[in-house]
Amino acid sequence: MLRSDPSSVRLAREFTKVALSAGERGDVAASLVPVVSELVTNSVVHHTGPFSASIHLRLLTCGTTIRLEVHDDEPALPAPRTATSPNDESGRGLHIVAALTTRWGCFRTNTDKCVWCEIDAGARPAPGGGA
Repeated sequence: MLRSDPSSVRLAREFTKVALSAGERGDVAASLVPVVSELVTNSVVHHTGPFSASIHLRLLTCGTTIRLEVHDDEPALPAPRTATSPNDESGRGLHIVAALTTRWGCFRTNTDKCVWCEIDAGARPAPGGGA
């Protein structure tokens, strides 16, 4: 569990690196760590409730699939936006998530919202494996 605070983004990245290394899935860290950063940043930036609200980060594996879930209590579901100029500070995050993962989506539960993504590590080329 993380607080809805900018410092939580760094903690989420560190947790992801350690968890992937411990699970011998360090091969996907280069893709998943920036995705974690984007999704937790979105939770922090777009949160409109009390400052002490929490963000729940889950990493799950099933075979070669690694699933990341970021839960928060903000009711609005995210929608991809497009940056209109190179200087825009927003409008790229969900495009980055889509580019670095196999699939992603979001849904509401009875108590929160979940933004999730999956990487099928079995479909990815081995590092240094060539074209």
